[in-house]
Amino acid sequence: MLEEKQPTQQFTLKNDRYRKVRGGSAKFLDISCAACNTWILLYQKDGPGRVLRLYLNRIFAPPVLAQLQDRADIVETKNMTNLVCSSCGVVLGSPMKYDDGRLAYNLRHGLIAKKKSDGTYTPPPDTTNKE
Repeated sequence: MLEEKQPTQQFTLKNDRYRKVRGGSAKFLDISCAACNTWILLYQKDGPGRVLRLYLNRIFAPPVLAQLQDRADIVETKNMTNLVCSSCGVVLGSPMKYDDGRLAYNLRHGLIAKKKSDGTYTPPPDTTNKE
């Protein structure tokens, strides 16, 4: 049986006031769980320095996390859940509201691994049975 090739999605970097404040430089990062190496999300990192928090408006994929910024019920951190690895269950980050009002995940030190990305997202293979 031939496997269907998953459609990939290519993202472009957001160029807004947050990026300009951080010096104008930005890059895509693939964020994964340091414990089990499971891919978690595609993130735009603005400016230099470490990744201390993940702003919701900088998460591009997977869609379930990228759409958090558009949900009307998520205007406060109490309506958000922790960022958890789907494979091993480790809590990677907790919800927070930054000084400028943006919602983010405050990362726990040493629990994520990051790798530079070209901004391409390939959805995982569909595991549902299509018979």
